[in-house]
Amino acid sequence: MTSDDLPIGRRVARWRVRRQMTQQMLADRLRRSKSWVDKVERGVRTLDRYSVIQELAHVLRVEPEVLLGQPRSTPPGTPDGVDDIRAALARYDTPQAPAQTTDELRRHVGYAWLTYQHAHYPQLVRVLPGLLDAAQAAQRPELLVQTYRITSSVLVKLGEADLGWLAADRAMTAAGDDPVLAATAAISVGQALRASGRDRLALAATLAAANRVLPAPSRCGDHEVGGVLGYQTARQPHDHRGEARRGEARAGRGRGEGVGG
Repeated sequence: MTSDDLPIGRRVARWRVRRQMTQQMLADRLRRSKSWVDKVERGVRTLDRYSVIQELAHVLRVEPEVLLGQPRSTPPGTPDGVDDIRAALARYDTPQAPAQTTDELRRHVGYAWLTYQHAHYPQLVRVLPGLLDAAQAAQRPELLVQTYRITSSVLVKLGEADLGWLAADRAMTAAGDDPVLAATAAISVGQALRASGRDRLALAATLAAANRVLPAPSRCGDHEVGGVLGYQTARQPHDHRGEARRGEARAGRGRGEGVGG
């Protein structure tokens, strides 16, 4: 049986599990009872109202067609709004965007992430050109990196992997010398490269970023991800000499050494 042949209740159950929700958690978000969710998933209760299916899809962060088992129609050509994002990414001067405070811009970036997580891609595509202009004008690295990452993620979802890679690369540039920001930007680089079929380049980019945020090694290669010494260090997490010293100290305390010293 393929996923398209499954009853809608089984699809609801599968997506609930994927979203790491219990039946009670799903019921709470729908403002319904756990018994209602259980009956839906077992097929005892029929979902015959599209508005209810839309509500379920919204909470599970999927399109209603996914729950209905219907193929999604993808219009040919470039999705509306992508050309505006391309133009915003191609801009190298500082745009004349309306002035926003850092808090306002941070709220807008947070809202954009929520919009992406709920799969409202057309709405996000309309918002992103203005958000990119505002983030570039503000020149706050952490917000600029996040804005480029959101842009990259939605472009990959829309099948524009090469343009998504450009946005991710801009995020890496905006991160500068900040290893944490560079590591988060590298996640988007890896996603865009994998979507383009460049798996080895994606792995190289993410490993390089991971090595930048690890503690400074005591000797060359100690903590490098994928390195031989890094593997040995992971397999030997305890300092046996330190254990011996701690054992001697405990023995000394037992004999009364150092008391009153």
